[in-house]
Amino acid sequence: MAMTRSTSTSTSTRTRTRGLVAAVLIATTVGLLAGCAPGAESPKGTSDQPDVSQFSVSHDGPTPTAMTLDDGVEVWDLTVSPSAEAFGIDTSDESISDIEVGAYSSSGGGGRPVRFLLPGGTIVDARANEVIFELLDSPDGVISQTTGEVLVPKGRTFGLRVDAPAVEGADAAVAAHQEALEAIGLPTDSVRELQQKIAAEPTGSPDVDSQRIAVSASLPPAQGLRFGVSTLFRPGREVTMFLLEYSASWDVVVPIP
Repeated sequence: MAMTRSTSTSTSTRTRTRGLVAAVLIATTVGLLAGCAPGAESPKGTSDQPDVSQFSVSHDGPTPTAMTLDDGVEVWDLTVSPSAEAFGIDTSDESISDIEVGAYSSSGGGGRPVRFLLPGGTIVDARANEVIFELLDSPDGVISQTTGEVLVPKGRTFGLRVDAPAVEGADAAVAAHQEALEAIGLPTDSVRELQQKIAAEPTGSPDVDSQRIAVSASLPPAQGLRFGVSTLFRPGREVTMFLLEYSASWDVVVPIP
């Protein structure tokens, strides 16, 4: 598979995602979600770029050094040190935003196969419509004016968000969340939590607050990487859509390269 650049598509993706990126970066520095499967051997990439022929993957920026292809699967080696080069992030972009994005987008409704290699031999296999790496340079850090909590540490911060295809309805969402946990070897406590939150929220009422509700499960941090998985939904809809989302963050890089 050979990665192509689609400037118009990736620019719109970058614009669409930047509003979410700041929240993701802040959230992941405070505490992340998780999910993985132990033990498998790292796959051997047959190419250094993914092919767009089957899944129409678009990306604007340098070729990522942390990504290979294995039998049609987009493989990301997250055991490497985080860097703009590893994740294919273009740091020359002169945007007013402090956040730089390396977005790998595909439009297929069922998503494309992706694999994440984590420290300790853990492997995560998933399907994704979006694989979005974020880079934020914060020379002075960000501190909450009300609590004094460090929201974004001083230095360069990397984050990752992976959007799996959305599913419709509570039963499908619970099944997908449980399947992800079992594949990773995580406890199923968050399945019960998801069921409880779905049952507690009325549906089909226009008066219901549309704030997003989420449940998550996480792996212990390893080698400066925090990786997790969550299911998110907005209540109060006649048809509720649920999103399975993987997230990651790395220890801050200081000084800023």
